[in-house]
Amino acid sequence: MATPTPTFTCSTILRTLGERFSRHDSEIAELLRAIPETPAEFLVLEREAIGLGAALADDIIQVVLEMCHADKAGRRSANEEARERLREAGEIRRIDNLGSRPVRLRLPGGRVVPIRTPYLRPSRKGMLGRPKTKRGAAGAGCYPQLERLGILDGVTPLTRSKIARQIVLCGSYAEALEQLQLDGIELDVSTMVRVAVATGACAMEHRNQALARAMTEPLPAHSLVEGERIRVSLDGGRARTRKTNKKNKKNKKGKNGWRTFTLPWREPRVITVDVLDEDGSIDSSVPPIYEVDLGDADRVFDLVVGLLRFIGAHRAREIVFVADGADWIWARVDAMIERACLPMGRTHKILDFYHASEHIADALRACKNLSDTDRRTQHKTLSRKMVRPGGPQEVIDRLVELARGRRGKRVNKEIKYLRKHLDHMRDAEWRLAKVPIGSGIVESAIRRIINLRFKAASMCWREDHLAALLYLRCALKSGRWEAFMLGNIQGRYWLAADPTAEPQAELEAA
Repeated sequence: MATPTPTFTCSTILRTLGERFSRHDSEIAELLRAIPETPAEFLVLEREAIGLGAALADDIIQVVLEMCHADKAGRRSANEEARERLREAGEIRRIDNLGSRPVRLRLPGGRVVPIRTPYLRPSRKGMLGRPKTKRGAAGAGCYPQLERLGILDGVTPLTRSKIARQIVLCGSYAEALEQLQLDGIELDVSTMVRVAVATGACAMEHRNQALARAMTEPLPAHSLVEGERIRVSLDGGRARTRKTNKKNKKNKKGKNGWRTFTLPWREPRVITVDVLDEDGSIDSSVPPIYEVDLGDADRVFDLVVGLLRFIGAHRAREIVFVADGADWIWARVDAMIERACLPMGRTHKILDFYHASEHIADALRACKNLSDTDRRTQHKTLSRKMVRPGGPQEVIDRLVELARGRRGKRVNKEIKYLRKHLDHMRDAEWRLAKVPIGSGIVESAIRRIINLRFKAASMCWREDHLAALLYLRCALKSGRWEAFMLGNIQGRYWLAADPTAEPQAELEAA
């Protein structure tokens, strides 16, 4: 539906803004009354100027919001769009316009402005008693004009981006609040968390829908990695969740006002896709793709398949799959390659060299007849053999010789592991072809995404909060925050191109 031409003009906006800006004349005059002579005075001037600039920006945003609500044609169009969305969502009842309702909006400069905006809600005519269905977190109805502008949860898109970014960038909620206060945004922890979690959950829903469609639709004709060399890796981290059994009547609140709870560990599984240059190193000009999920192994591999199909990995020049030896990964790799329609001739399955080297060290550690010096020497020698032609088999043969006596069982366990992955350890061949043999990128991603923010001492999370905030941190640490937020407010998966945007604008956003 085409957006009607607004009834207000640029001159109208400028005249209104001129009236608003005149209120700040005295503040500007006070700011410029004296030339700063010391660093401290200049610092004060800078802070006051930044605060004044934020107030002027909020003036502009507030005037535009008021103009949008004064535009009758735009209001009617927004209401019709909201009705269409509700119908597409399965609503069969009449959609009533309950008139304008007061809401409070938080602007990027920190100002909270009251505004009256139309409210639509499915009709309750003929309904007896309380509604049979549970009301959603955002209420039973919608605010069409606000939703058209991407304003949800009482915050504008830029305010939402600032809140969500700080909550996953900082080491704690207290630090995030402090940083937001420096930006002039005053809010409490519960509001900050509510906005950030809603942002992450919405983005995850867009991702899940897009990748689910990619698994059933034909492979795309255009690829985001056309002719590139790409590496795919995945691994799991650890984070504590907090679960309170509220349904148990015996679990009453204690003297401190809290119910007893458990702190089970969860394994967030991280997926990384990065582009390699001709030397097998990371192409720094292309930000990596990070995805994360708290689901089980089957769920995560469904995401991997959907992601590879979505980006058109089948059209890549070379696909390198590198991972450690976890059974939950390698038991599903072949099925993943088949489901994602990856060409076998251009797809390499590689066991991470450093994990293989650790298993050699474990085998040598079990040999008590070796001194520490001998153990280090043999580990160095065998690790070097791993990257030579025929080296993995020579390593296994040497370990077989050491599998004697009471410790033989432990050594044979490591030998079994290496034999199982013998075809995934052709390191000499891959190094010659400049193919990476390490999964350091996913190990680094787990450290930066999970460990540094969600795994501190005594830190535990609600499961739904953990999933949403992890996804936000993935976008942040991949260097794709602006593209991520743009896709989220447009109601799409951030990797999907916006069909309504100009190509150059879309490129700059990404």
